[in-house]
Amino acid sequence: MFERDFLGFINDNQLADSTTQTLLAVSGGLDSTVMAALFQQAGLPFAIAHVNFGLRGQESDDDALFVEELANRYQVPFHTIRFQTAQVAVERGESIQMVARELRYQWFGEIRRQYGYDSVATAHHLNDVLETMLLNLTRGTGLAGLHGIAVRQEHPTVGALIRPLLFASREQLETYAAARSLKHRDDRSNADDYYARNRIRHHAVPALTGINPGLWATLPRTVERLRAAEQLMQLELNRSWQQLIQTEPDGAIRLPINGLLALEEGAFRLSEWLQPYGFTREQSRQAWAMLMREPGQQLRSATHQLTHERGFLLLSLVKVTVLSSCKTTIQGLLETRNRRVCGQLICCSYHSKPDGFVPETDKAVAWLDADRLIDPLTIRVWQPGDRFRPLGLAGTKLVSDLLNELKLEQRERAQTLVLVSGDTIAWVVGCRIGHQFRVRAGSRRLIRLAVASTGE
Repeated sequence: MFERDFLGFINDNQLADSTTQTLLAVSGGLDSTVMAALFQQAGLPFAIAHVNFGLRGQESDDDALFVEELANRYQVPFHTIRFQTAQVAVERGESIQMVARELRYQWFGEIRRQYGYDSVATAHHLNDVLETMLLNLTRGTGLAGLHGIAVRQEHPTVGALIRPLLFASREQLETYAAARSLKHRDDRSNADDYYARNRIRHHAVPALTGINPGLWATLPRTVERLRAAEQLMQLELNRSWQQLIQTEPDGAIRLPINGLLALEEGAFRLSEWLQPYGFTREQSRQAWAMLMREPGQQLRSATHQLTHERGFLLLSLVKVTVLSSCKTTIQGLLETRNRRVCGQLICCSYHSKPDGFVPETDKAVAWLDADRLIDPLTIRVWQPGDRFRPLGLAGTKLVSDLLNELKLEQRERAQTLVLVSGDTIAWVVGCRIGHQFRVRAGSRRLIRLAVASTGE
């Protein structure tokens, strides 16, 4: 029965078939172990990928061994990688959860493209959907946040990402695993109420299923209604946007104030319209209030500006001067202490590696292995097509993609520098160092680079 439900869900949503190759993300826990068993039972072609985040010592290594044995038992391709997640999180100054998620999906995307898999599958289920809905609700959200996790999406890093277990609750997965005598690994951190999601899982969800024991049957219908409501809302927003706007020859957009004021729920519509242009909810409220005031006021997002002109709001791109020709070559790195480049001061100092060395988390500072740098170094503005290997990642990434992920303002993006050693980017200045130049256990001589604006 459960296996039939799985196949029905797969077929109804066109997630996989006998001609597709799916890369399963398997941690070794209950959910992903059941997912692998279901794919095997259904005869669907698949491979297994496992990420060892190195966060739980021997337990993490045992998880990796368990998943490898699972792949061998099913006689399917196995891919694995180990990350020094905690170290990368410290060096980036970001949370372990955020770094682990980025490392994981970056690697999945690389493996999918390298080996030609059609999609990557994760083992999210109905409990995850409910937890996500409740978590988003507590933080504040719209309809998109309330319908939780998509069955299929085009992920910016992974590509095609599917969730073939979104038809089932965790209790159903547990029942299936017990009936099939499926062994799996347990992550003790899932029992820790320190994390908000775990508190929701351990306390809020049981309370809700106590109120409605049939919750897992009604939840998918609720999610589908919310998703349909969001689609209808987007259609109406697009229709009224096209009816209202006036486009200038230079691409700027005019929003007539009388037209805005005549709309039902005009403030809500304006907020939704401005969001793709980088404006926050608070800025959208300010924009609506601007309609009642004298012309001349202006709001800015990272990429656009909204100006109150007489009779309309003008939405236009922020004009930025691109320093494409800015470039400095440094010969004799050891004699160089600082250098002014494109209005920024790059300060340099050398150190012997001390015992217990921990790099600063300030993104304006980079610690590199001096012995891996090649003279001469070049400092220049990044260029379209520039690629580098960010710290902690297995493959390369476009610098432009990194800047997008960091959500830098357009002015900052245009003036971002890169430090190039030979033909390899060692540092996207103020953002991320290159993995090849990181400080290792065996590093002896370190270089500390810091960037500051000179106001030039």
